[in-house]
Amino acid sequence: MIRGIAFKLFGSLTRPYLDYFDTLNRNLRKAMIDLSLHEYLCIMIFLSFITLMVSIIFGSVFITFLFPLEPTIFYTYTLSIIISFIFAGMVFFMGYYYPSMKSKSIETHINRTLPFAVFYMATSSSSGILPTEIFRLLATKGGVIGKEAGKIYNNVNSLGMSLNDAIQKVAERTPSGHFADLLYGMSSTITTGGDLGKYLSGKAKSFMNLYRRSLSDYSKMISFYTEIYITLMIVGSLFFIVLLAVMSPVGQTGAGRAGTLMLQSFLVFFFTPLVSIGFIVLLKAISPSE
Repeated sequence: MIRGIAFKLFGSLTRPYLDYFDTLNRNLRKAMIDLSLHEYLCIMIFLSFITLMVSIIFGSVFITFLFPLEPTIFYTYTLSIIISFIFAGMVFFMGYYYPSMKSKSIETHINRTLPFAVFYMATSSSSGILPTEIFRLLATKGGVIGKEAGKIYNNVNSLGMSLNDAIQKVAERTPSGHFADLLYGMSSTITTGGDLGKYLSGKAKSFMNLYRRSLSDYSKMISFYTEIYITLMIVGSLFFIVLLAVMSPVGQTGAGRAGTLMLQSFLVFFFTPLVSIGFIVLLKAISPSE
């Protein structure tokens, strides 16, 4: 619904400027967003326009109640319009960079699972099955690589494309350079009549070596971050809490002691748990495995 409304309102307006958004077009393809550049650009502008209108209305009311003593209404509307344009610009730039962030997330996921997927493909190829069947079996495993393998299999069996064309089409869209290199190499091996099983076995060893190296680097990073966490969070927080407990009875009124107790409670029940959760999320984000 939003797609249709946005395209009707801004389709003709944005059509002459599509050539200026080549980077966005590439990111849309890599992010696997099922929208054309023209449609996505119209939706971005439409959402920015809605944000602008809503912000002007609510901003004017909010600023009026916030500054009731202002002598003129001009100040209220001017400030609300400025803030509304800022919000609309933020929505537009968030929409512009969203495909890039999503493609980066997909690339990370592919690179994490690629060594195991290539090992599975090499094992399947060594049993003598056809390359098309390798992609069919890989598609049953799910995940981003499984979806890409399913696209290759469906393009060959449902759309009648040649296997090389189907492989190269997916290789051009994937955000992972390692996966694209693997697919191009498979296409070249199939075209020249080379030993696909030998090629995949070599790639599996190469990716496994990269995976082991990444695990080694990850273990070193964990040790480094753990030392920072223990030093700053556990030792630092305990020291600060004990220091507050010792200093609070000295020269403080009842309100001061209450404030100290509130600060200690904040450190114990909010600050430390939140930082600990952030530490866990950080370790999960930099992990080379799923």
